[in-house]
Amino acid sequence: MKTTGVVRRVDDLGRIVIPKDIRKSLRIRDGESLEFFVDKETISLKKFSTSADLSEMAQSLLDTIYMTISKSMFVTDRDRVVAGSGKLKKEFYGFNISTRLEEYLFQTENLVKGTSLIEELVDSKNKGIEYKYILSPILSDGETIGLVLMIIEDSKSFTEEDEHIIQIIANFLSKYLED
Repeated sequence: MKTTGVVRRVDDLGRIVIPKDIRKSLRIRDGESLEFFVDKETISLKKFSTSADLSEMAQSLLDTIYMTISKSMFVTDRDRVVAGSGKLKKEFYGFNISTRLEEYLFQTENLVKGTSLIEELVDSKNKGIEYKYILSPILSDGETIGLVLMIIEDSKSFTEEDEHIIQIIANFLSKYLED
């Protein structure tokens, strides 16, 4: 653990303020839950996430569907790509989502289609590659907690079945997280 050099006082209600720089670098948003850990005299905070459950189930689901349709699909939480399948897996899996995808987390409740450069989707080292995508939000208790994406090379087209598959995956994961 490294020190930040930042010191904050606990107010009379027991609250502390996490500095904006730290919140920004760790992608902690207003209203987001944090988990506390205590070890002797040390208190640690960690972003609370359902992504461990989401990641495992999503990976199994995407692998199973990929065996039938052979298209690259991904699942994100609110910060990064947590599951993936297909030829483009190494281009996307494990990377932080972009500001554009982050905006979709808060703006949409429906299917979205578009074309973007890879760097407009994830913080990948590969730049300048353009992809078409379909995405659908994963909702839990009325809140968007992630996205399901299908991504293809710009020269190809999506079918109506592709749109249905993405919505089915998003609805399945939403239901899984609510149960």
